[in-house]
Amino acid sequence: MNMKIKEYWNDFLSLIYPNLCLGCDDPLPQGSKYICPKCHYNLPKTNTHALERHTFQEKFMGLVPFSHVLVYAYFIKNGIMQHVLHALKYNDNQEIGIMLGRWYGHDLLLGGYADAFDAIVPVPLHPKKQEIRGYNQAYCFALGLSEVLKTPVVEHGLIRTKHIDSQTKKGKVNRILDVEGIFEVQEIDRLKDKRVLLVDDVLTTGSTLVACATPLLALPCQALSVAVMAGVK
Repeated sequence: MNMKIKEYWNDFLSLIYPNLCLGCDDPLPQGSKYICPKCHYNLPKTNTHALERHTFQEKFMGLVPFSHVLVYAYFIKNGIMQHVLHALKYNDNQEIGIMLGRWYGHDLLLGGYADAFDAIVPVPLHPKKQEIRGYNQAYCFALGLSEVLKTPVVEHGLIRTKHIDSQTKKGKVNRILDVEGIFEVQEIDRLKDKRVLLVDDVLTTGSTLVACATPLLALPCQALSVAVMAGVK
């Protein structure tokens, strides 16, 4: 099928089965993927990369000395980011994570973070959970960031040594106790004395990131920062 016929065929299919925006459910205009231009413009960005002090830093006060706490957008119930992240995690849309990483990577690039990190490390899933899902959404985000920032991803920099049940209904203290000691550094030579950017999908209490930070800081790494796709206030 030549390119012109393929284009007509795709246009015909879109009339019958239109691709809908994840944010508003309206049909996507030609050239857009996953999110329409209006929802992209209305993403509730936090701009933490441009702020000296912000509320997300408070989640780690007295726990982890992160150099930077970078949050792309606010996670709002039934908001754009919740719909986008749900599609990323449960609808086999890995490209969404890469897309968000590219978008945030450009923001960080313009914000002066072009040479801020030596390695990007995604928060790992337990192997059994990743086998079920087929991929790690944090790794997808890391790939997008890496593409723009030209910083290598150390995919297996951390490994998860045990699986824990959902923490959705647990308080901050219990979450921290649950995840304590469940992560280990795998690729020491690539992370020791490096400026590491730890990445995840959603920041809630921060307990998982605290647990990941402990073995990385023990290497030690030169500096440790964190970047997430969305954060809960």
